[in-house]
Amino acid sequence: MKERKDLWKSEEDQFLEETVLEYTSNGDPKAAAFKKASTELGRTVSACQYRWNTVIKKRTDYVSEKASNHNAAIQTNKSPDTVPPANLAQVIHFLRNFVKTQPNSELPEENKRLHEEHIQLKLQNEQIIRRLMDKETEFKNQLIQYEEMASILKEANQLLMHGSNGEKRAVH
Repeated sequence: MKERKDLWKSEEDQFLEETVLEYTSNGDPKAAAFKKASTELGRTVSACQYRWNTVIKKRTDYVSEKASNHNAAIQTNKSPDTVPPANLAQVIHFLRNFVKTQPNSELPEENKRLHEEHIQLKLQNEQIIRRLMDKETEFKNQLIQYEEMASILKEANQLLMHGSNGEKRAVH
C-alpha cells in the first residue's frame, strides 16, 4: 500500500490533469490515467480519482464551459467573458473542445484556400526567378557584345587617328 500524502502540490495537480486529459483524448479510460498518475505521483489510485473529481475536474469543466461560452459569443458577435487557461493541459483541452464545437467552421476552408494560394505564389516566384536568370544571362551576353563593339570602335578610331596623322606628315 502506498503512503498517503495529504497536501497536493500544483505540479501534482497539473500532472494528474494532463495525464487524464491525454488519456481521455486518446479514447483511453480515466481508470488507466489514474493508475499511471498514482504510480508517478506515489499516491493511491483512489486518491488520484478523488482529487480529479473534487478539484481538477471542476476546474477543467469551468474552462470548458468558458470555452463554450466563448464560442457562442464569437458566433453571436458578443464580447466573451473569458478566463485564460491556467496551464498547458487546459489549453489543449480548450482547443480540442473548440475544434469539436466548430464542425462547420470556415477556418478549414480558409486554411485550404490559403494553402493553395501559397502553392500558386511559390510557383509564380519560381517562374519569376527563372525569367530573372534568363534576363541576367541575356544582359551579360549583350554586355559582352557591347564591350567587343566598343573595343572595335576604339581600335578603328586609333587607326583613323594614326592614318590621318600620317597623311598630314606626307603632305608637309
